[in-house]
Amino acid sequence: MIKRILGNLSGWATAGLLGITIFAGMQARDYAMQLSVTESRLVRAHDQVEILQEHQRWQRKEMAKLSAVLLARDEQLQRDNELVDMMRNTARQLERDDATTSDWAGQPVPDAVSSWVLDLPSDNDRAGASDAGSASASSDAAE
Repeated sequence: MIKRILGNLSGWATAGLLGITIFAGMQARDYAMQLSVTESRLVRAHDQVEILQEHQRWQRKEMAKLSAVLLARDEQLQRDNELVDMMRNTARQLERDDATTSDWAGQPVPDAVSSWVLDLPSDNDRAGASDAGSASASSDAAE
């Protein structure tokens, strides 16, 4: 059948059909190359998405851990503040109610203690606090 169709066509028509066939083949090869490049890009993008999603899951876990630690820290700070307030109130009441303590509290503060208290960091300086208010200094002052 193809021979009969080709036999009826003139040379120009045959050359035209051959040209169209070659052009279509080249176009098909070009599209196949583009498809291959697009598929490889898609695979790389998919891999990148998986990596980013895994990193995001890790960040969420770390944020949850940090949130739990910060919550525990806030609770501990609240308990510590309540304890300090309770001790201050007890000291104030003892100073009011006990004559010996009242006499002692009325005495001037020694210079070493005064300078140590002034060196203690304020509430705003807690993040960069030096060791002036460390536990060792406060335990020495209690002795």
